[in-house]
Amino acid sequence: MAHNYMSQEALPQAIRTRSAQATVCGVETNMLVTAYSNRFFVHISQNENFGTLIHSWRDNPVEGACSSFSTRVLLGRRDDETLEVYARTLIELISQRSSLPLLLSISMKEHSPEMFKGILRELDQIRLW
Repeated sequence: MAHNYMSQEALPQAIRTRSAQATVCGVETNMLVTAYSNRFFVHISQNENFGTLIHSWRDNPVEGACSSFSTRVLLGRRDDETLEVYARTLIELISQRSSLPLLLSISMKEHSPEMFKGILRELDQIRLW
């Protein structure tokens, strides 16, 4: 029986992951950041589920060009524009250091500017971009 093993050269680039749990505005919040070779995955949950999956990316990744960003809800709540604003804000921050797109998994109990600013502060501690 032949076995098909990958050589070390054929193995994908190392996947890096960081996670944190913090109380943000009085709400227990779990966060996970994973850097894949082709994108960043960010998971934010205040109720232990994946919630809404949003893909966001920089439209023109050329340095020095005027940047615009796009988001698309892949799965979950399409009626909550706030989640897309969060995804756009995150991809804008990521694009300052990387051209990779973002896959955001977000499930929040509360939506407020203070809550999201607190989450951004916590994500800054575990960022991989």
